[in-house]
Amino acid sequence: MKKILVVEDNELLRENIVEILEFEGFKVSEAQDGKHGVTVALDVKPDLIISDVNMPDMDGFEMLEQLRTHEETKITPFIFLTVKNTMRDLRDGMNLGADDYITKPFDMEDLISAVKKRLTMRKEIVAKEVNKYDKLKDSVGTVINSVIDEPLKSIERLASILQSESKSLKPTDVSEISKILCDSAGKLRNEISHILYFQKASILKDRPEELMRYKGQVSKNIAQPIKELSMSVAEEFKRGQDLKLMVDDEDLQVPEEFLTYITKELVDNAFKYSPKNTLVRVTGINDNGYYSLIVQDGGIGFPNKSLDEFQPYIRSSEDKIQGLGLSLYNIKNLVELFDGKISVSSEQGVGTSFNIAFPKA
Repeated sequence: MKKILVVEDNELLRENIVEILEFEGFKVSEAQDGKHGVTVALDVKPDLIISDVNMPDMDGFEMLEQLRTHEETKITPFIFLTVKNTMRDLRDGMNLGADDYITKPFDMEDLISAVKKRLTMRKEIVAKEVNKYDKLKDSVGTVINSVIDEPLKSIERLASILQSESKSLKPTDVSEISKILCDSAGKLRNEISHILYFQKASILKDRPEELMRYKGQVSKNIAQPIKELSMSVAEEFKRGQDLKLMVDDEDLQVPEEFLTYITKELVDNAFKYSPKNTLVRVTGINDNGYYSLIVQDGGIGFPNKSLDEFQPYIRSSEDKIQGLGLSLYNIKNLVELFDGKISVSSEQGVGTSFNIAFPKA
């Protein structure tokens, strides 16, 4: 029997929803607000949660955000009930991982249909993920479905809105939906990119002959590409004024593809983990047969640790940045594969500096 949690501060509406769901054969729990909803959800571990958005003490969005930090409820489907399906509500919910919206007042048949659809989709998604990602899960020892599923859910829901409500949507609504679609697609692309580079590095480790062919490739005249890439990342964060560049030109004994990936990830992390109006410095200098690429930020920092401690899927409990955690792991592996050197120094509250050194061509 599937378990459903109903979180709604309107007692009459909550009782009506509970009664209908129980009649449909579901085991139903209830809560009168988000704070109580979190407690009940962690206790009963429901298969789906139906929640109002505007509630006292803790609203639906805050409840969803808190439940996404717990392993038991990280991917539990959410259906929000809201008086008005505004673009702001839609964006906030989708960014947090909501699966669906139903606008009040609603027909109970529509609610039952949405519930059954989400439970069926969840079952199908889980089955596909088990088949598709078993190999990768085994190799890195954790579940990757949440970071792949979240943006996919947003894309699916928004595409459905464009299809079903295209005639009633205002141009501003279409523009907002398009922006959310782009953001979700970007998140998905980034995570898939990390997985692909993880696989590439793993393959090259096991195929020395192929690795030797890659080692014959040279990145030429690297200064301008590094500058342009760094400026592009800075603009994505709307922090062009925070970027300081001092990059000497050189040819390096590393494929351009991997140098680009490493540079982008280091600069992206520097901006991601540092506040606005603090400097991010990208420096490239010649150093005794090697070329050092140094990326420094004035961000949150972390306790100094061995580079061997950078492992995929391991994150601090305070880390609010979602993802697989493959970025630094990939960088370390790629640098070492191409006879480079990597070091990091960091201090909490002060900032972090990564130094990547590759042999000159």
